[in-house]
Amino acid sequence: MKKLLVILKPLYAKAVQLWRPTWRRLKKHKLAVAGGAFFVFLIFLAVFASVVAPYSPYSADFEHAYEGPSLSHPLGTDEIGRDLLSRIIYGTRLSLAVGVISVALALVIGVFLGAVAGYFGGQVDNLIMRAMDILLAFPAILLAIAIMVILGPGLEKAMVAIGIVTIPGYARIVRGSVLSVKENEYIEAARAIGLPSWGIIWRHVLPNIMAPIIVRSTLGVSEAILDAAALGFLGLGAQAPKAEWGLMLSRGKAYLYSSPHLVYFPGIMITLTVLSLNLFGDGLRDALDPRLKV
Repeated sequence: MKKLLVILKPLYAKAVQLWRPTWRRLKKHKLAVAGGAFFVFLIFLAVFASVVAPYSPYSADFEHAYEGPSLSHPLGTDEIGRDLLSRIIYGTRLSLAVGVISVALALVIGVFLGAVAGYFGGQVDNLIMRAMDILLAFPAILLAIAIMVILGPGLEKAMVAIGIVTIPGYARIVRGSVLSVKENEYIEAARAIGLPSWGIIWRHVLPNIMAPIIVRSTLGVSEAILDAAALGFLGLGAQAPKAEWGLMLSRGKAYLYSSPHLVYFPGIMITLTVLSLNLFGDGLRDALDPRLKV
């Protein structure tokens, strides 16, 4: 445990040092604050879904199927009488889980590959980046669909597929940042005193490229949520009876004219979630921009 704390200490110290002035600038960006506040609200819904939701998301009531918004069901009911509000609230938990887990997977692998390619260069750099270029040659959603065809449908497999297709973005950003940092004098000094390469990368390189990684991760969560909804809409992501926004859209499209609320409300939640994260990510990027520092 002590060794782990020693390893994580430089990253934690750099994050604290980076966050304080960033927060002062971020507060001035009203849209970013609004986006962040909405995302915090979504996290609250995800954590306390079982308390906030008025009904079970899986309880069918065929007598009240296809009902529109009412006092008893504020967002109406679906084709088998399940409360739509409860399903959307529980869908928040699934969507955020997909976004965070897939980004974490892509972040770990992408940061490792990008740091190795940027720091060591040469054939290692060429091999890693050509592999990333091959992945980038395919549209992300099409590559994710191809991976899902191989792995089979399922929410957990969708997380893996989305994580794989987003690895190149993180690797390229980290590589570019490492290339600009590794020539600084403090890196040369660390080499001169005999620090091993991995120690330099962990203690001196990664803590100083946190800003672009944080911004890319924030925007990556919104992209992952959108991709998960697309896979769910196509029937490759979450499977019934799970309450997932993309799957709800897919099942509701058959009733678009007779019961449009089955499509409208899940679509609105996807839109607001992605918009809030993009606004927060844009504001965070501006707040972390080194050119804004005195």
